[in-house]
Amino acid sequence: MQKKLETLAYSGPLKLKRDTVSEKQVTVQAQVDLDTGEVQLVVSDRDLQRLRQDAHQSCR
Repeated sequence: MQKKLETLAYSGPLKLKRDTVSEKQVTVQAQVDLDTGEVQLVVSDRDLQRLRQDAHQSCR
């Protein structure tokens, strides 16, 4: 069984700084397997698309 939980950093959610001209970030969530205790950090599909676009633009 797995459960998604928000991660905490200081007093706000853990974020990744996007590689863009402006200061933009995406939120990182922790997906926890309640049977094994394994934790996997994930970003939403929407944020993943944004990160892919950033990477594509920085390769130009």
